[in-house]
Amino acid sequence: MELTQPQLQTYEREGLLFIPGLFDDAEIALLQQATVDIAAVDHPSRVLERDGTTVRALHGCHLTHSVMARLTRLPRLLRPAEQIIGGPAYVYQFKINFKAAFGGDVWKWHQDYIFWAKGDGMVAPRCVNLMVYLDEVTEFNGPLMCIPRSHHHGMIDVEAARGKGGWQDNVSADLKYSLDRETIARLVGEGGIVAPKGPRGSVLIFHPNLAHGSTPNLSPWDRTMMIVTYNSVSNVPVPPGEPRPEFLVSRDTRPLAMAEGALTG
Repeated sequence: MELTQPQLQTYEREGLLFIPGLFDDAEIALLQQATVDIAAVDHPSRVLERDGTTVRALHGCHLTHSVMARLTRLPRLLRPAEQIIGGPAYVYQFKINFKAAFGGDVWKWHQDYIFWAKGDGMVAPRCVNLMVYLDEVTEFNGPLMCIPRSHHHGMIDVEAARGKGGWQDNVSADLKYSLDRETIARLVGEGGIVAPKGPRGSVLIFHPNLAHGSTPNLSPWDRTMMIVTYNSVSNVPVPPGEPRPEFLVSRDTRPLAMAEGALTG
């Protein structure tokens, strides 16, 4: 899939681009089953909510599951990523964020790039997030809220919150780097808030410096989203210390080759 010039201009201006129904029901069913299988395995890459039982996130799934690995090479995702970052790309991060019915917790307002710059040594935000909706996203089940045009402010440096000191501080409900109320009020005053909603199979493309967050899910409907972060092969980070686990930061930085055919190969 090739993004049109108007679509690229929308992304550059707003910091996000929403494409409904990019994957069909059969493909989403395949991804959902793979997600269930991965979530059933107790592994450090699986993060739980504060209740200790509800799955909050899975990381690095493309490293262990063939369907997820193939997904990252599909032209529908890889080609737009290459257009946006201006050249060959590799998978920097792969995660599945759950927001379980009645139990999915908050994601505080934040930007993604600050975690990668400070935690991994990424020099520039020459990367992009492509989010695949595995469930229908409505106003009720904790949609991702985004502040359009907030990425034009660059990385907003904030003081790290006190946590346990491990990589889990980057993925828990108590995020290491979250934006304060005054900053959010100012950004919203400039750009407003949007919450892209749509059917499962939709894709949201958003900038690593776009301010975003989500509320707890109080509804009886799950909200599961798969996020592939592509980075430029000329923007490989150099960790300032001990690198984070490979399931959080991929170490295979070779440019991805496009996959031919359907998701199933």
